[in-house]
Amino acid sequence: MDIRKVACIGAGYVGGPSMSCLAYKCPDVTVTVIDISPERVAAWNSDDLPLYEPGLLEVVKAARGRNLFFSTDAQKHLAEADLIFVCVNTPTKLTGVGAGKAATFGFWEAAARLIAASCQGCGPKIVAEKSPVPVKTAQAMSRVLSGCQDGVKTRFEVISNPEFMSAGTAIQDCLNPDRVLIGGRETPEGQAAVESLARLYRRWVPSERVLGMGLWSSELAKLAANAFLAQRVSSINAISALCEETGADVQQVSHAIGTDSRISPRFLAAGCGFGGPALQKHVLNLVYICESLGLTQVAEYWQQVVDMNDWIKSRFVRRVINSMFNTIRGKRIAVLGFAYKANTTDTRDTAAIDVCRGLLLDGAALSVYDPKVDPEQIHLDMCLPRGSLEQPRRQHTTVSLATVDVARSAYDACRGAHGLCLVTDWPEFRSLDFRAIYASMMKPAFVFDGRGVLDQRGLREIGFVVYALGKPLDPFLMQRQGWGFGEEGGDDPRVTRDALGARSGLSLLRREHEGPAATTSVEEPVEPKTEQQEQELQDQELQVQQEQLGLQTKSAEQEGEREGEGGRERGRKQ
Repeated sequence: MDIRKVACIGAGYVGGPSMSCLAYKCPDVTVTVIDISPERVAAWNSDDLPLYEPGLLEVVKAARGRNLFFSTDAQKHLAEADLIFVCVNTPTKLTGVGAGKAATFGFWEAAARLIAASCQGCGPKIVAEKSPVPVKTAQAMSRVLSGCQDGVKTRFEVISNPEFMSAGTAIQDCLNPDRVLIGGRETPEGQAAVESLARLYRRWVPSERVLGMGLWSSELAKLAANAFLAQRVSSINAISALCEETGADVQQVSHAIGTDSRISPRFLAAGCGFGGPALQKHVLNLVYICESLGLTQVAEYWQQVVDMNDWIKSRFVRRVINSMFNTIRGKRIAVLGFAYKANTTDTRDTAAIDVCRGLLLDGAALSVYDPKVDPEQIHLDMCLPRGSLEQPRRQHTTVSLATVDVARSAYDACRGAHGLCLVTDWPEFRSLDFRAIYASMMKPAFVFDGRGVLDQRGLREIGFVVYALGKPLDPFLMQRQGWGFGEEGGDDPRVTRDALGARSGLSLLRREHEGPAATTSVEEPVEPKTEQQEQELQDQELQVQQEQLGLQTKSAEQEGEREGEGGRERGRKQ
Protein backbone atom coordinates (compact mmCIF):
# COMPACT_ATOMS: atom_id res chain seq x y z
CA MET A 1 0.00 0.00 0.00
CA ASP A 2 1.23 3.48 -0.88
CA ILE A 3 0.55 5.64 2.17
CA ARG A 4 -0.55 9.18 1.26
CA LYS A 5 -2.75 10.12 4.21
CA VAL A 6 -2.07 9.46 7.91
CA ALA A 7 -4.41 10.00 10.86
CA CYS A 8 -3.42 9.82 14.52
CA ILE A 9 -5.81 9.45 17.46
CA GLY A 10 -4.36 11.32 20.43
CA ALA A 11 -2.50 14.66 20.53
CA GLY A 12 -0.58 14.04 23.74
CA TYR A 13 3.07 13.46 24.58
CA VAL A 14 3.41 10.65 22.01
CA GLY A 15 1.04 11.61 19.21
CA GLY A 16 1.89 15.32 18.98
CA PRO A 17 5.71 15.20 18.69
CA SER A 18 5.94 11.93 16.69
CA MET A 19 3.37 12.99 14.08
CA SER A 20 4.93 16.45 13.80
CA CYS A 21 8.27 14.85 12.95
CA LEU A 22 6.63 12.46 10.48
CA ALA A 23 4.98 15.37 8.66
CA TYR A 24 8.23 17.37 8.80
CA LYS A 25 10.20 14.58 7.12
CA CYS A 26 7.48 13.48 4.64
CA PRO A 27 6.10 16.72 3.12
CA ASP A 28 4.08 14.82 0.49
CA VAL A 29 2.16 12.84 3.16
CA THR A 30 -0.83 14.51 4.82
CA VAL A 31 -0.78 13.98 8.60
CA THR A 32 -3.82 14.84 10.73
CA VAL A 33 -3.70 14.55 14.52
CA ILE A 34 -7.13 14.02 16.11
CA ASP A 35 -8.13 14.73 19.69
CA ILE A 36 -11.45 14.96 21.51
CA SER A 37 -10.33 18.06 23.44
CA PRO A 38 -11.03 21.32 21.53
CA GLU A 39 -8.75 23.18 23.93
CA ARG A 40 -5.82 20.90 23.21
CA VAL A 41 -6.38 21.08 19.44
CA ALA A 42 -6.55 24.89 19.66
CA ALA A 43 -3.24 24.90 21.57
CA TRP A 44 -1.57 22.78 18.88
CA ASN A 45 -2.83 25.26 16.26
CA SER A 46 -1.23 28.17 18.16
CA ASP A 47 2.31 29.08 19.16
CA ASP A 48 1.54 28.19 22.78
CA LEU A 49 1.79 24.41 22.45
CA PRO A 50 0.21 22.23 25.17
CA LEU A 51 3.57 20.67 26.06
CA TYR A 52 7.20 21.73 26.06
CA GLU A 53 9.95 19.95 24.17
CA PRO A 54 13.16 21.55 22.86
CA GLY A 55 12.77 22.04 19.11
CA LEU A 56 9.10 21.01 18.97
CA LEU A 57 7.69 24.45 18.15
CA GLU A 58 10.11 24.86 15.24
CA VAL A 59 9.14 21.49 13.75
CA VAL A 60 5.42 22.19 14.16
CA LYS A 61 5.69 25.62 12.54
CA ALA A 62 7.58 24.17 9.57
CA ALA A 63 4.87 21.59 8.76
CA ARG A 64 1.63 22.99 10.19
CA GLY A 65 -0.76 24.19 7.49
CA ARG A 66 1.33 22.51 4.81
CA ASN A 67 0.79 18.82 5.53
CA LEU A 68 0.33 18.80 9.32
CA PHE A 69 -3.12 19.45 10.76
CA PHE A 70 -4.82 19.19 14.16
CA SER A 71 -8.56 18.52 14.31
CA THR A 72 -11.47 17.23 16.37
CA ASP A 73 -13.27 15.80 13.31
CA ALA A 74 -12.41 12.15 13.82
CA GLN A 75 -14.90 10.56 11.45
CA LYS A 76 -13.81 12.52 8.38
CA HIS A 77 -10.06 12.07 8.78
CA LEU A 78 -10.18 8.42 9.88
CA ALA A 79 -12.30 7.53 6.84
CA GLU A 80 -9.80 9.21 4.50
CA ALA A 81 -6.61 7.82 6.07
CA ASP A 82 -4.54 4.94 4.69
CA LEU A 83 -2.67 4.55 7.99
CA ILE A 84 -4.09 5.21 11.46
CA PHE A 85 -1.83 5.59 14.48
CA VAL A 86 -3.37 5.01 17.91
CA CYS A 87 -1.64 7.11 20.58
CA VAL A 88 -4.06 6.97 23.50
CA ASN A 89 -3.17 6.37 27.12
CA THR A 90 -3.24 3.04 28.96
CA PRO A 91 -3.30 4.16 32.60
CA THR A 92 -2.66 1.80 35.45
CA LYS A 93 -5.78 0.42 37.13
CA LEU A 94 -6.51 2.00 40.50
CA THR A 95 -9.13 -0.52 41.62
CA GLY A 96 -10.25 -4.05 40.87
CA VAL A 97 -8.25 -7.00 39.58
CA GLY A 98 -4.62 -6.04 39.00
CA ALA A 99 -5.00 -2.65 40.72
CA GLY A 100 -1.71 -0.78 40.83
CA LYS A 101 -0.08 -2.95 38.14
CA ALA A 102 -2.40 -3.87 35.25
CA ALA A 103 -3.15 -1.45 32.42
CA THR A 104 -6.61 -0.07 31.73
CA PHE A 105 -7.79 -0.53 28.14
CA GLY A 106 -10.87 1.70 28.17
CA PHE A 107 -9.29 4.38 25.94
CA TRP A 108 -7.94 1.76 23.53
CA GLU A 109 -11.29 0.06 23.17
CA ALA A 110 -13.00 3.40 22.63
CA ALA A 111 -10.45 4.26 19.93
CA ALA A 112 -10.99 0.90 18.21
CA ARG A 113 -14.77 1.36 18.23
CA LEU A 114 -14.36 4.88 16.82
CA ILE A 115 -12.17 3.58 14.00
CA ALA A 116 -14.58 0.78 13.17
CA ALA A 117 -17.57 3.14 13.08
CA SER A 118 -15.78 5.80 11.02
CA CYS A 119 -14.24 3.47 8.43
CA GLN A 120 -17.27 1.35 7.51
CA GLY A 121 -16.75 0.18 3.91
CA CYS A 122 -13.80 2.54 3.28
CA GLY A 123 -11.34 0.00 1.96
CA PRO A 124 -8.31 -1.61 3.68
CA LYS A 125 -6.67 0.26 6.56
CA ILE A 126 -3.46 -0.17 8.49
CA VAL A 127 -3.84 0.47 12.23
CA ALA A 128 -0.57 0.97 14.12
CA GLU A 129 -0.13 0.84 17.89
CA LYS A 130 2.15 3.75 18.75
CA SER A 131 1.81 4.16 22.49
CA PRO A 132 3.38 1.37 24.60
CA VAL A 133 0.90 -1.41 25.32
CA PRO A 134 1.04 -4.82 27.05
CA VAL A 135 1.59 -7.95 24.98
CA LYS A 136 -1.35 -9.20 22.87
CA THR A 137 -3.07 -5.78 22.73
CA ALA A 138 -3.05 -5.96 18.92
CA GLN A 139 -5.03 -9.17 19.06
CA ALA A 140 -7.68 -7.58 21.26
CA MET A 141 -7.89 -4.54 19.00
CA SER A 142 -8.33 -6.73 15.90
CA ARG A 143 -11.28 -8.46 17.53
CA VAL A 144 -12.93 -5.18 18.45
CA LEU A 145 -12.41 -3.75 14.94
CA SER A 146 -13.89 -6.79 13.22
CA GLY A 147 -16.73 -7.22 15.70
CA CYS A 148 -18.02 -3.65 15.64
CA GLN A 149 -18.83 -3.48 11.91
CA ASP A 150 -22.13 -4.13 10.18
CA GLY A 151 -22.77 -4.64 6.49
CA VAL A 152 -19.72 -4.18 4.23
CA LYS A 153 -16.72 -4.68 6.46
CA THR A 154 -13.39 -2.90 6.16
CA ARG A 155 -10.26 -5.03 6.34
CA PHE A 156 -7.94 -3.81 9.08
CA GLU A 157 -4.35 -4.92 9.52
CA VAL A 158 -3.11 -4.14 13.03
CA ILE A 159 0.65 -3.68 13.45
CA SER A 160 2.89 -2.57 16.31
CA ASN A 161 5.16 0.49 16.07
CA PRO A 162 6.19 1.41 19.66
CA GLU A 163 7.67 4.84 20.27
CA PHE A 164 11.06 5.05 22.00
CA MET A 165 11.36 8.81 22.36
CA SER A 166 12.23 10.24 25.75
CA ALA A 167 10.83 13.41 27.29
CA GLY A 168 13.30 16.25 26.99
CA THR A 169 14.89 14.79 23.83
CA ALA A 170 11.73 13.72 21.99
CA ILE A 171 12.38 15.64 18.76
CA GLN A 172 15.96 14.44 18.49
CA ASP A 173 14.82 10.89 19.24
CA CYS A 174 12.24 11.05 16.45
CA LEU A 175 14.51 12.65 13.88
CA ASN A 176 17.52 10.45 14.67
CA PRO A 177 16.24 7.28 16.37
CA ASP A 178 18.45 4.45 17.56
CA ARG A 179 15.98 2.03 15.98
CA VAL A 180 12.43 1.82 14.68
CA LEU A 181 10.46 -1.34 15.51
CA ILE A 182 7.59 -2.49 13.32
CA GLY A 183 5.85 -5.73 14.27
CA GLY A 184 3.25 -7.54 12.18
CA ARG A 185 1.60 -10.88 11.68
CA GLU A 186 3.54 -13.59 9.86
CA THR A 187 1.11 -13.44 6.93
CA PRO A 188 1.39 -11.82 3.49
CA GLU A 189 -1.05 -9.09 4.58
CA GLY A 190 0.81 -8.51 7.84
CA GLN A 191 4.22 -8.28 6.18
CA ALA A 192 2.87 -5.98 3.46
CA ALA A 193 1.59 -3.59 6.15
CA VAL A 194 4.97 -3.66 7.90
CA GLU A 195 6.75 -2.86 4.65
CA SER A 196 4.37 0.03 3.85
CA LEU A 197 5.20 1.77 7.13
CA ALA A 198 8.89 0.91 6.85
CA ARG A 199 9.07 2.78 3.52
CA LEU A 200 7.93 5.95 5.27
CA TYR A 201 10.61 5.70 7.94
CA ARG A 202 13.36 4.91 5.42
CA ARG A 203 12.97 8.40 4.03
CA TRP A 204 15.11 9.70 6.89
CA VAL A 205 16.09 6.69 9.00
CA PRO A 206 18.89 4.38 7.74
CA SER A 207 17.51 1.04 6.58
CA GLU A 208 19.56 -0.95 9.09
CA ARG A 209 17.77 0.86 11.94
CA VAL A 210 14.28 -0.02 10.70
CA LEU A 211 13.64 -3.42 12.25
CA GLY A 212 10.79 -5.72 11.25
CA MET A 213 9.70 -8.45 13.64
CA GLY A 214 6.77 -10.43 14.98
CA LEU A 215 3.78 -8.63 16.47
CA TRP A 216 4.21 -9.96 20.03
CA SER A 217 7.98 -9.41 19.99
CA SER A 218 7.50 -5.75 19.09
CA GLU A 219 4.97 -5.21 21.88
CA LEU A 220 7.13 -6.95 24.49
CA ALA A 221 10.33 -5.21 23.36
CA LYS A 222 9.05 -1.81 24.52
CA LEU A 223 8.11 -3.05 28.00
CA ALA A 224 11.40 -4.95 28.31
CA ALA A 225 13.47 -1.93 27.20
CA ASN A 226 11.92 0.33 29.83
CA ALA A 227 12.25 -2.38 32.47
CA PHE A 228 15.98 -2.64 31.73
CA LEU A 229 16.40 1.13 31.98
CA ALA A 230 14.54 1.22 35.29
CA GLN A 231 16.68 -1.65 36.54
CA ARG A 232 19.88 0.29 35.80
CA VAL A 233 18.63 3.36 37.66
CA SER A 234 17.55 1.32 40.71
CA SER A 235 20.88 -0.54 40.65
CA ILE A 236 23.02 2.60 40.78
CA ASN A 237 20.70 4.12 43.40
CA ALA A 238 21.22 1.04 45.56
CA ILE A 239 24.97 1.46 45.16
CA SER A 240 24.64 5.15 46.11
CA ALA A 241 23.28 4.15 49.53
CA LEU A 242 26.25 1.82 50.00
CA CYS A 243 28.61 4.63 48.98
CA GLU A 244 27.25 6.91 51.69
CA GLU A 245 27.69 4.22 54.34
CA THR A 246 31.28 3.47 53.33
CA GLY A 247 32.55 6.95 52.39
CA ALA A 248 32.79 6.15 48.66
CA ASP A 249 31.70 8.51 45.86
CA VAL A 250 28.93 7.14 43.65
CA GLN A 251 29.96 9.31 40.70
CA GLN A 252 33.44 7.81 40.76
CA VAL A 253 31.99 4.32 41.08
CA SER A 254 29.52 5.01 38.26
CA HIS A 255 32.30 6.27 36.02
CA ALA A 256 34.36 3.18 36.68
CA ILE A 257 31.39 0.95 35.86
CA GLY A 258 30.42 2.92 32.75
CA THR A 259 33.86 2.70 31.16
CA ASP A 260 33.28 -1.03 30.78
CA SER A 261 32.24 -1.42 27.12
CA ARG A 262 29.86 -4.22 28.12
CA ILE A 263 27.90 -1.85 30.37
CA SER A 264 28.24 1.72 28.96
CA PRO A 265 27.63 4.90 31.00
CA ARG A 266 23.99 5.60 30.08
CA PHE A 267 21.41 5.61 32.89
CA LEU A 268 24.06 5.30 35.62
CA ALA A 269 23.43 8.66 37.29
CA ALA A 270 22.27 8.21 40.88
CA GLY A 271 19.30 10.29 41.98
CA CYS A 272 16.33 10.47 44.31
CA GLY A 273 14.24 8.11 42.19
CA PHE A 274 13.09 7.75 38.59
CA GLY A 275 9.71 8.95 37.38
CA GLY A 276 7.83 9.73 34.21
CA PRO A 277 4.97 8.14 32.32
CA ALA A 278 6.78 4.99 31.24
CA LEU A 279 9.37 3.35 33.47
CA GLN A 280 7.44 2.48 36.60
CA LYS A 281 4.17 1.83 34.77
CA HIS A 282 5.78 -0.55 32.31
CA VAL A 283 7.72 -2.42 34.97
CA LEU A 284 4.49 -2.95 36.91
CA ASN A 285 2.70 -4.03 33.72
CA LEU A 286 5.47 -6.57 33.25
CA VAL A 287 5.07 -7.73 36.86
CA TYR A 288 1.33 -8.23 36.38
CA ILE A 289 1.81 -10.16 33.12
CA CYS A 290 4.34 -12.46 34.80
CA GLU A 291 2.04 -13.00 37.79
CA SER A 292 -0.85 -13.80 35.45
CA LEU A 293 1.26 -16.40 33.64
CA GLY A 294 2.46 -18.03 36.86
CA LEU A 295 6.03 -16.70 36.59
CA THR A 296 6.26 -15.79 40.27
CA GLN A 297 10.05 -15.52 40.51
CA VAL A 298 10.22 -13.30 37.42
CA ALA A 299 7.47 -11.07 38.79
CA GLU A 300 9.24 -10.71 42.15
CA TYR A 301 12.50 -9.85 40.39
CA TRP A 302 10.99 -6.92 38.50
CA GLN A 303 8.88 -5.83 41.47
CA GLN A 304 12.09 -5.25 43.42
CA VAL A 305 13.12 -2.62 40.83
CA VAL A 306 10.06 -0.54 41.75
CA ASP A 307 10.44 -1.26 45.47
CA MET A 308 14.02 0.02 45.37
CA ASN A 309 12.86 3.18 43.62
CA ASP A 310 10.26 3.83 46.33
CA TRP A 311 12.83 3.13 49.04
CA ILE A 312 15.38 5.59 47.65
CA LYS A 313 12.76 8.37 47.63
CA SER A 314 11.71 7.70 51.22
CA ARG A 315 15.37 7.48 52.23
CA PHE A 316 15.99 10.93 50.75
CA VAL A 317 13.11 12.32 52.81
CA ARG A 318 14.42 10.65 55.97
CA ARG A 319 17.86 12.13 55.33
CA VAL A 320 16.33 15.61 55.14
CA ILE A 321 14.47 15.11 58.41
CA ASN A 322 17.38 13.53 60.29
CA SER A 323 19.82 16.19 59.13
CA MET A 324 17.62 19.07 60.27
CA PHE A 325 17.68 18.02 63.94
CA ASN A 326 15.06 15.29 63.47
CA THR A 327 12.22 17.75 63.00
CA ILE A 328 11.00 19.82 60.07
CA ARG A 329 7.65 20.77 61.55
CA GLY A 330 6.93 24.37 60.63
CA LYS A 331 10.21 24.74 58.75
CA ARG A 332 10.24 26.18 55.24
CA ILE A 333 11.91 23.93 52.67
CA ALA A 334 12.53 25.00 49.08
CA VAL A 335 12.01 22.32 46.42
CA LEU A 336 13.77 23.11 43.14
CA GLY A 337 12.29 21.21 40.21
CA PHE A 338 9.01 19.36 39.87
CA ALA A 339 9.05 17.80 36.38
CA TYR A 340 10.29 14.23 36.39
CA LYS A 341 13.36 15.30 34.38
CA ALA A 342 14.81 18.44 32.82
CA ASN A 343 13.53 19.94 29.55
CA THR A 344 9.97 18.71 29.90
CA THR A 345 6.71 19.74 31.51
CA ASP A 346 5.74 16.11 32.15
CA THR A 347 5.10 15.50 35.86
CA ARG A 348 3.58 12.02 35.69
CA ASP A 349 4.99 9.85 38.48
CA THR A 350 7.72 12.43 39.13
CA ALA A 351 9.85 11.73 42.20
CA ALA A 352 9.10 15.27 43.36
CA ILE A 353 5.54 14.28 44.28
CA ASP A 354 6.62 11.59 46.72
CA VAL A 355 9.42 13.73 48.13
CA CYS A 356 7.05 16.67 48.70
CA ARG A 357 4.38 14.51 50.28
CA GLY A 358 6.92 12.91 52.59
CA LEU A 359 8.09 16.33 53.76
CA LEU A 360 4.52 17.58 54.18
CA LEU A 361 3.55 14.58 56.27
CA ASP A 362 6.29 15.55 58.70
CA GLY A 363 4.98 19.10 59.01
CA ALA A 364 7.19 21.06 56.61
CA ALA A 365 6.07 24.16 54.72
CA LEU A 366 7.12 23.84 51.08
CA SER A 367 8.05 26.40 48.46
CA VAL A 368 8.24 24.76 45.02
CA TYR A 369 9.79 26.17 41.86
CA ASP A 370 10.06 24.63 38.38
CA PRO A 371 11.09 26.62 35.28
CA LYS A 372 8.45 25.09 32.98
CA VAL A 373 5.71 23.38 35.00
CA ASP A 374 2.62 25.55 35.59
CA PRO A 375 1.67 26.26 39.22
CA GLU A 376 -1.80 24.83 38.53
CA GLN A 377 -0.20 21.55 37.46
CA ILE A 378 1.89 21.39 40.62
CA HIS A 379 -1.16 21.94 42.82
CA LEU A 380 -3.13 19.36 40.84
CA ASP A 381 -0.37 16.77 41.21
CA MET A 382 -0.20 17.31 44.95
CA CYS A 383 -3.97 16.87 45.31
CA LEU A 384 -4.32 13.59 43.45
CA PRO A 385 -3.43 10.07 44.56
CA ARG A 386 -0.68 8.34 42.63
CA GLY A 387 -1.74 7.34 39.12
CA SER A 388 -4.78 9.62 39.01
CA LEU A 389 -3.26 12.05 36.53
CA GLU A 390 -3.86 9.47 33.82
CA GLN A 391 -7.51 9.23 34.91
CA PRO A 392 -8.51 12.89 35.35
CA ARG A 393 -12.07 12.12 36.44
CA ARG A 394 -10.76 10.49 39.63
CA GLN A 395 -9.78 13.59 41.61
CA HIS A 396 -9.57 13.16 45.36
CA THR A 397 -7.65 15.53 47.63
CA THR A 398 -5.06 13.64 49.67
CA VAL A 399 -2.87 16.44 51.09
CA SER A 400 -3.50 19.98 52.26
CA LEU A 401 -2.12 22.70 50.03
CA ALA A 402 -2.06 25.25 52.84
CA THR A 403 1.66 24.63 53.32
CA VAL A 404 2.57 24.40 49.60
CA ASP A 405 3.66 27.62 47.92
CA VAL A 406 4.63 27.75 44.23
CA ALA A 407 7.37 30.37 43.78
CA ARG A 408 8.11 32.46 40.71
CA SER A 409 11.87 31.93 40.88
CA ALA A 410 14.44 29.80 42.63
CA TYR A 411 15.49 32.80 44.71
CA ASP A 412 11.92 33.41 45.89
CA ALA A 413 11.59 29.73 46.81
CA CYS A 414 14.76 29.78 48.90
CA ARG A 415 14.16 33.09 50.69
CA GLY A 416 13.65 32.37 54.40
CA ALA A 417 13.99 28.61 53.91
CA HIS A 418 15.78 26.32 56.35
CA GLY A 419 16.70 23.84 53.62
CA LEU A 420 16.88 23.44 49.84
CA CYS A 421 16.07 20.19 48.03
CA LEU A 422 17.15 19.89 44.39
CA VAL A 423 14.88 17.25 42.83
CA THR A 424 15.06 17.95 39.05
CA ASP A 425 18.38 18.61 37.33
CA TRP A 426 17.41 21.68 35.31
CA PRO A 427 20.66 23.23 33.93
CA GLU A 428 19.78 26.68 35.30
CA PHE A 429 19.98 25.40 38.87
CA ARG A 430 23.73 24.80 38.50
CA SER A 431 24.42 28.48 37.77
CA LEU A 432 22.36 30.03 40.57
CA ASP A 433 23.98 32.67 42.79
CA PHE A 434 24.26 30.46 45.85
CA ARG A 435 25.97 33.19 47.89
CA ALA A 436 22.85 35.31 47.55
CA ILE A 437 20.68 32.29 48.31
CA TYR A 438 22.74 31.49 51.42
CA ALA A 439 22.37 35.07 52.66
CA SER A 440 18.57 34.84 52.34
CA MET A 441 18.16 31.50 54.13
CA MET A 442 17.88 30.58 57.80
CA LYS A 443 21.04 29.29 59.45
CA PRO A 444 22.33 26.67 59.45
CA ALA A 445 21.35 26.48 55.78
CA PHE A 446 21.01 22.99 54.32
CA VAL A 447 21.30 21.84 50.70
CA PHE A 448 20.06 18.37 49.75
CA ASP A 449 21.24 17.58 46.23
CA GLY A 450 19.04 14.76 45.03
CA ARG A 451 20.67 14.63 41.58
CA GLY A 452 24.36 15.09 42.35
CA VAL A 453 24.78 18.05 39.98
CA LEU A 454 25.82 20.87 42.33
CA ASP A 455 29.33 21.86 43.38
CA GLN A 456 29.32 20.44 46.90
CA ARG A 457 32.77 21.78 47.81
CA GLY A 458 31.89 25.29 46.65
CA LEU A 459 28.62 25.20 48.58
CA ARG A 460 30.42 24.16 51.77
CA GLU A 461 32.90 27.00 51.34
CA ILE A 462 29.97 29.41 51.20
CA GLY A 463 28.66 27.98 54.48
CA PHE A 464 26.00 25.45 53.48
CA VAL A 465 25.59 22.09 55.15
CA VAL A 466 25.46 19.84 52.08
CA TYR A 467 24.04 16.38 51.52
CA ALA A 468 24.62 14.94 48.05
CA LEU A 469 23.11 11.56 47.31
CA GLY A 470 25.81 8.89 47.10
CA LYS A 471 28.62 11.16 48.28
CA PRO A 472 30.65 11.09 51.53
CA LEU A 473 28.60 12.78 54.23
CA ASP A 474 29.17 16.37 55.28
CA PRO A 475 31.15 16.50 58.58
CA PHE A 476 28.24 18.38 60.16
CA LEU A 477 25.84 15.56 59.27
CA MET A 478 28.25 12.88 60.50
CA GLN A 479 28.55 14.77 63.78
CA ARG A 480 24.76 15.04 63.98
CA GLN A 481 24.45 11.27 63.69
CA GLY A 482 27.19 10.44 66.16
CA TRP A 483 29.78 9.77 63.49
CA GLY A 484 32.50 12.05 64.87
CA PHE A 485 35.70 10.08 64.35
CA GLY A 486 37.86 12.20 66.67
CA GLU A 487 41.41 13.28 66.03
CA GLU A 488 43.02 9.86 66.29
CA GLY A 489 41.52 8.43 63.15
CA GLY A 490 41.68 11.56 61.03
CA ASP A 491 40.82 10.56 57.48
CA ASP A 492 41.85 6.93 57.97
CA PRO A 493 39.21 4.97 56.01
CA ARG A 494 39.53 2.05 58.44
CA VAL A 495 38.45 4.27 61.34
CA THR A 496 35.68 5.70 59.18
CA ARG A 497 34.49 2.20 58.29
CA ASP A 498 34.46 1.13 61.93
CA ALA A 499 32.49 4.23 62.95
CA LEU A 500 30.00 3.64 60.17
CA GLY A 501 29.78 0.01 61.14
CA ALA A 502 28.49 0.96 64.54
CA ARG A 503 25.54 2.59 62.77
CA SER A 504 24.91 -0.12 60.18
CA GLY A 505 24.80 -3.83 59.56
CA LEU A 506 28.57 -4.06 60.08
CA SER A 507 27.93 -3.85 63.81
CA LEU A 508 26.04 -7.15 63.63
CA LEU A 509 29.18 -8.88 62.40
CA ARG A 510 31.18 -7.30 65.19
CA ARG A 511 28.70 -8.48 67.85
CA GLU A 512 28.79 -12.00 66.44
CA HIS A 513 32.58 -11.99 66.71
CA GLU A 514 32.66 -10.57 70.25
CA GLY A 515 29.81 -12.70 71.53
CA PRO A 516 26.57 -11.69 73.23
CA ALA A 517 26.51 -8.97 75.84
CA ALA A 518 26.99 -10.02 79.46
CA THR A 519 23.58 -8.82 80.55
CA THR A 520 20.33 -8.28 78.82
CA SER A 521 17.27 -6.41 79.87
CA VAL A 522 13.67 -6.25 78.79
CA GLU A 523 12.16 -2.80 78.52
CA GLU A 524 8.80 -2.28 80.12
CA PRO A 525 6.05 -1.16 77.76
CA VAL A 526 5.38 2.55 77.77
CA GLU A 527 2.23 4.48 77.10
CA PRO A 528 2.04 6.06 73.63
CA LYS A 529 2.77 9.79 73.65
CA THR A 530 0.25 12.35 72.55
CA GLU A 531 1.06 14.68 69.68
CA GLN A 532 1.64 17.55 72.12
CA GLN A 533 4.05 15.46 74.22
CA GLU A 534 5.87 14.35 71.10
CA GLN A 535 6.25 17.97 69.96
CA GLU A 536 7.55 19.02 73.40
CA LEU A 537 10.16 16.26 73.31
CA GLN A 538 11.25 17.33 69.81
CA ASP A 539 11.55 20.95 70.95
CA GLN A 540 13.62 19.90 73.99
CA GLU A 541 15.87 17.78 71.80
CA LEU A 542 16.34 20.65 69.35
CA GLN A 543 17.29 23.02 72.20
CA VAL A 544 19.86 20.56 73.58
CA GLN A 545 21.32 19.98 70.11
CA GLN A 546 21.62 23.68 69.44
CA GLU A 547 23.30 24.21 72.82
CA GLN A 548 25.72 21.38 72.02
CA LEU A 549 26.42 22.93 68.64
CA GLY A 550 27.11 26.28 70.31
CA LEU A 551 29.46 24.64 72.83
CA GLN A 552 31.29 22.83 70.03
CA THR A 553 31.69 26.08 68.10
CA LYS A 554 32.90 27.92 71.21
CA SER A 555 35.32 25.10 72.03
CA ALA A 556 36.70 25.21 68.49
CA GLU A 557 37.19 28.97 68.74
CA GLN A 558 38.99 28.64 72.11
CA GLU A 559 41.19 25.88 70.69
CA GLY A 560 42.06 28.13 67.77
CA GLU A 561 42.94 30.98 70.16
CA ARG A 562 45.17 28.66 72.21
CA GLU A 563 46.95 27.49 69.08
CA GLY A 564 47.43 31.11 68.05
CA GLU A 565 48.87 32.09 71.45
CA GLY A 566 51.17 29.05 71.40
CA GLY A 567 52.46 30.05 68.00
CA ARG A 568 53.16 33.61 69.14
CA GLU A 569 54.95 32.29 72.28
CA ARG A 570 57.16 30.01 70.17
CA GLY A 571 57.96 32.96 67.94
CA ARG A 572 59.11 35.08 70.89
CA LYS A 573 61.35 32.28 72.18
CA GLN A 574 62.98 31.93 68.80
